[in-house]
Amino acid sequence: MDTLQFSFTILDWYVIHKRDLPWREAGLDPYKVVVAEIMLQQTQVPRVIEKYKEFLSKFTTIYDLANASREDVIQAWSGLGYNRRAIMLQQFAQEVVQLYDGKIPQVPEALIKLSGIGPYAAGSIASFAFNRPEPAIDVNVRRIYMRFFYGRDEGLPMSREEEKKLYILVKSSILEGKSCDLHNALMDFGSLVCLRDAPKCTECVLRKNCGFFPLYAIEKEKVLFVAEKKVEKGMSENGRHIPNRIFRGRIVEFVRKHAGEEVGLLELGGLVKKDYIASEEGWLIELCLKLEKERMITFVRKGGGKVVVGFRK
Repeated sequence: MDTLQFSFTILDWYVIHKRDLPWREAGLDPYKVVVAEIMLQQTQVPRVIEKYKEFLSKFTTIYDLANASREDVIQAWSGLGYNRRAIMLQQFAQEVVQLYDGKIPQVPEALIKLSGIGPYAAGSIASFAFNRPEPAIDVNVRRIYMRFFYGRDEGLPMSREEEKKLYILVKSSILEGKSCDLHNALMDFGSLVCLRDAPKCTECVLRKNCGFFPLYAIEKEKVLFVAEKKVEKGMSENGRHIPNRIFRGRIVEFVRKHAGEEVGLLELGGLVKKDYIASEEGWLIELCLKLEKERMITFVRKGGGKVVVGFRK
């Protein structure tokens, strides 16, 4: 099966099995597609569905987001995690307003120069918002193509040359005028059928031509390769390792509810970390100062072990 037949098969499957998601509405404003794409980075679809319309009701246009206060944006992002994405999304909006009169660029080469936009986001915006034939290679797309065309799992390391070949392969499979549909189909197929840990090969419409299926059908445990997750920098909390990003999120959540209030470092620490002790003060201050450096909060030390935390204006 060549790349075009592969795409026709995936698209036929998509017609029957596609998920009804609010950011897939026909003729949607590209700004709304961008909001969804940033929200979907490292956040599960059900959670994004819950917050997507709420966020857009507060910032209906890219101008609304660009002109909003930072506090309002971070408040509206509550519950999505990775709060820095909210800041980067607003900076993206401000740059689009300043540089492009509010019109989001359509090509990855221009998009990638804007705040918060990496190679994947540039490709996904070009494809989903403008239906341009640009690959948007996330873990789902990578897994499907590597399994089908190369008979190996997506967790295996790839060289720069292999990554380039994969990009060319995906690009060659994009049918004219079908980039948005194909990428949506791939996202759904990777989420519903070609799963990372337990692929549903017997239900797969591609299995007869898939390079991975014969191996998986014989020796599942030896074929599946799940890359080990790197241990994120963090601290022990009640005997469990918790990444610093979780504690950062708790600090921002405290600021959402108590912006501008004076609080003792010991009290703040106890709210951020369940088994916090005074000797961890340096770690807590470091987290707060880093959030301040990222222009997410303000952090002012007072006398007597007191601090005031708030949002940047």
